Amino acid sequence: MKKILIVIPVLLLVFQISKAQTEKGSQTLGTDLLFLHQKSSQNYVVPGGGPYNSDFKVTNFNFGPTYSYFIADKLDIGLSANYGYTKQDNNNSSYSSNQTSHQYGASLFMRKYFMFGDKLGLRAGPYLGYSRSDFKSIDAGNVTKNKTDNYSVGANMALVYYPVKKLGVSAMLANVSYQHSKLKDDTGQIGSGDNVFFNLINDGLSLSVFYTFGGK
Repeated sequence: MKKILIVIPVLLLVFQISKAQTEKGSQTLGTDLLFLHQKSSQNYVVPGGGPYNSDFKVTNFNFGPTYSYFIADKLDIGLSANYGYTKQDNNNSSYSSNQTSHQYGASLFMRKYFMFGDKLGLRAGPYLGYSRSDFKSIDAGNVTKNKTDNYSVGANMALVYYPVKKLGVSAMLANVSYQHSKLKDDTGQIGSGDNVFFNLINDGLSLSVFYTFGGK
């Protein structure tokens, strides 16, 4: 009987901790981080010609603040802002090219939480987003610049982990989105396009660290 009395309070405590992190009225404040770096090299001899060397490198970095409010238990809504930077270098025996992009954006989202205890769970839901991208390309000495407005709608899923009661960490697992883009280059020409994206964790490690406060 003593063992039962000990186990029941422990289970109740675990339930209360898990509920407090995602209960109605709670709020979260955090930051999103994404980093991706890829590099490849090729070296071979062209038949009838000389040696050919090629180096390719891509760096992608993204971060921004995120805020959310739980409108119901295990259901929050929020907004986020972000800044992104992408650089791509391609150097070979024939020519070299360099591309850079600065991106600024914001999004509104809703997320449903599925907790597997007091520390681990999943969250998933839809979002609406807008971003502005400034692009510059230097290809064999020729410079090209353009600006792009992107409007997106999608849904994503992330793994959530609470190492302590008020502090959480999440890692993006999958994202699917539809994006409409409007482009204007430095000559005044205008274009538009539509794309569908499906990204998995192997497209770059996207992490979010957040602090939970408020609630009962």
